[in-house]
Amino acid sequence: MKIGYIGLGALGRELARRFLPAHDLCVWDLNPAACEYLSSQGAAVASSAGELGRQCDVVLVCLPRSADVHRLVFGPDGLAAGLSKGKLVIDQTSGVPGETRQIAEALARQGVEMMDSAVSASPHVVAEGGATLMASGPDAVYEKALPILRVISETIVRCGQRVGDGQAMKTVNNAMNACARLGTLEMAALGARAGLSLAAMSDYLNRGKARNQTTDKMLPALVQGKASTNFALALMVKDVAQAVSLGAQTGVPMPITSATLGLLQAGANSLGPNAKLEDMVGVIASLAGTQLAPAPTGDAAGSANLDAQQTLNLLEHGVSALCRLVTYECTAVGLRYGLGLADLATVINRSSGWSEASRTILPALVSGQAMEDISLRSVIDGLRSTCALAVSAGAPVMLLQIVRSLVEQGGNQLPDTADVLQMRSVYESMAGVRYGH
Repeated sequence: MKIGYIGLGALGRELARRFLPAHDLCVWDLNPAACEYLSSQGAAVASSAGELGRQCDVVLVCLPRSADVHRLVFGPDGLAAGLSKGKLVIDQTSGVPGETRQIAEALARQGVEMMDSAVSASPHVVAEGGATLMASGPDAVYEKALPILRVISETIVRCGQRVGDGQAMKTVNNAMNACARLGTLEMAALGARAGLSLAAMSDYLNRGKARNQTTDKMLPALVQGKASTNFALALMVKDVAQAVSLGAQTGVPMPITSATLGLLQAGANSLGPNAKLEDMVGVIASLAGTQLAPAPTGDAAGSANLDAQQTLNLLEHGVSALCRLVTYECTAVGLRYGLGLADLATVINRSSGWSEASRTILPALVSGQAMEDISLRSVIDGLRSTCALAVSAGAPVMLLQIVRSLVEQGGNQLPDTADVLQMRSVYESMAGVRYGH
């Protein structure tokens, strides 16, 4: 069986390289240098997408957007021109489910099968075989593709029988990551305004209930003066915009995700098309009039009445509350779309969308077991104190203010004796879903 791979960017290159040297691989990309690298590793290089389709039995694709996949497949000398009955296309793009289904339906008319298998992993993790694949498609197509996908990774989560369900899962995960990332950076900027060192915040937030992918990866890298990601900001804008669009399609309010999209889009507009996601560190810090640098800024605005430990506690409270509500918000859109709760729990907690909140809430929702009981009133009081600190320090914590407003709404609807777990019912009412048991 000859395998083709199209789209040899940072991620696609490593995905394609998993097939070497044990498999017969043919590649194509608009960038000749990307093809030359894989050629040096033993891959054949096709002269066009159409020619690759003629040569290969299975073709995998990893491009920036679904619109790019459509052009690749149906454009001049495109992939479809070389495909014939019985061949298989696997789309690994972080794309739009509905657009991917349209491509699959068009290919089916010429006897070509298609499924999607979105990827959660950075390129170096893919290279080591550690990616999580979110695969979806009809049973027969999935079974046909499984041996090929296992070359990339043994961690494969079947997300549904509809083409595009894997991409929807990736969209939910990426939205959770983005919300936690910008919310954590807002809290770190607030801490810097209050005179805390980045090292102290990184250490403290990683010890307890505020821990998430950003505290775990990005904050320690910033303390060391290093970059934590090379991901394009425009692609994160695209991913979060897809999540907001999915919310609109399914009737799920997504206030935190929508505000996150606004911050990301503002950053992209001001920084230009070549900006990286890492550049949002400077954007968030600039909005708060501070810097997130290894050395303390020495700016202690608004902290006169709070000691360092109190401030750290408030930051932890804010990040934890945000991650909790983001878990409910993004899980709701996944459920309304038709994804399974157990699959959502598995993928998110193995991927970049994880937080201590998601690792507590999602398994408990799946199993029906009780979680830690915390007074909703104490959560509201903590959020009020954190937001008051932000106002006095001059830090515009926009995401946290939305979180406070949502929890206040819950407090107004629920009894005074309610615990924070009962926010679940508030979200079920808002989103028209049921979270498992």
